[in-house]
Amino acid sequence: MTDTLMGKRILLTGASRGVGLASARLLLESGAKVLGVAQNSSRLSKAAKELSALGEFTSLSVELTDPLAADKIAEAVNERWGALDILIHNAGVQLHHEGGILEEPEGILERSMDIHVMAPLRITRSLLPLLKRGVEPTIINVGSGAGTLSAMTEPGIAGYRLSKWAESGLTMLMAKELFGVMCVNAFDPGWVRTDLGGPRAPGTPEEAAEGLKKTLLLPFKESGHFYKDGEKIPW
Repeated sequence: MTDTLMGKRILLTGASRGVGLASARLLLESGAKVLGVAQNSSRLSKAAKELSALGEFTSLSVELTDPLAADKIAEAVNERWGALDILIHNAGVQLHHEGGILEEPEGILERSMDIHVMAPLRITRSLLPLLKRGVEPTIINVGSGAGTLSAMTEPGIAGYRLSKWAESGLTMLMAKELFGVMCVNAFDPGWVRTDLGGPRAPGTPEEAAEGLKKTLLLPFKESGHFYKDGEKIPW
């Protein structure tokens, strides 16, 4: 990447709250243009009123697991810009907290995989032609320290952990296939005080957004890695 986000065309999922909303603010303040995607239309509309005052912000309400979502997003990006520089898969869910993977209710892992793995894969596929028209096209998958290999032995949030670990695998596969054409990395925002992270988390959405920006400003050749606050961390 260059040393600035000025003029960058960015697609950001999960833009209506938490890390996504804080990131949208920071990206706009840094001179980027943002198309923010979220499921909840009323919450996204409220966020859009604030974000539009900061810069060029466009919103799109869509359920990411909808089979037609990827095409709808690609159509919106093409209509708005005709190309895309940065794709940030930020949307996430944590649906169950207690017990192991064998104790989780039916559907928890499936929904987690849909949001964290399958939706990003479908959206990336649909946006590839637009990314190829972009400048130093970059894909960021927002991962989690709870989804590292070492974290697989820790208790609780099993479906979340497994889906985030799978998301890391997706990042590595895409980085290899797109090497030299696009930069693909994962980003760990840390344990953050959001609806997902809960009130006891030590980090803030604003701190996480700063870490995301540092990842975006890394050299374009730095692809296929996992970053936290601008530094490489183990998968």
